[in-house]
Amino acid sequence: MHILILHGIEGHAGIHWQGWLKKELEKKNHKVYMPELPDSNHPKRFEWLHTIIQEMKNVPLSKLIIVAHSLSVSSALDFIEQADAKVLGLISVSGFCEDYGAELNSYFMKEKYIKFSEVKKYLSKAHVLFGDNDPYVPQETLTSLAQWLGLQPEIIKEGGHLNSDSGFSTFPRLLEIIEDLSIHD
Repeated sequence: MHILILHGIEGHAGIHWQGWLKKELEKKNHKVYMPELPDSNHPKRFEWLHTIIQEMKNVPLSKLIIVAHSLSVSSALDFIEQADAKVLGLISVSGFCEDYGAELNSYFMKEKYIKFSEVKKYLSKAHVLFGDNDPYVPQETLTSLAQWLGLQPEIIKEGGHLNSDSGFSTFPRLLEIIEDLSIHD
């Protein structure tokens, strides 16, 4: 299986639970990609998409699971939307798909709107996870992504933004979801 792990705004490859997840997946012989997304303090949406496209150009999409955190979920959706084959899975961790007016990322979200009819055409399975007390993203915005994808979110009690500040330097539940997607592909 091929796993792409994407960090969010003001992040870097391996931050929070991501470095731990990469090591755990490699122990299970998965091929893991964890690119450094450009200019993470003030990213440009099309640059993030271009980076993902370049990183994934020789990867069979039917064997690809994308694990994205926060803002990078919108870039993962952009990638899936333009895919030419079905992506096996997307796991959204504290992710969102619409502008909720935050000064930090509103400009990024306004650069492009996601066509969910295309995303659904090119995505086999998805999971949406978020904390019930996310300090950055409103609950209705987090829930909206699950609604667009037509699934029930997995809401983690006292999960915060599901980052290391919220106690998530490891994230065994993600490993379980990936293994489940791998087995049932």
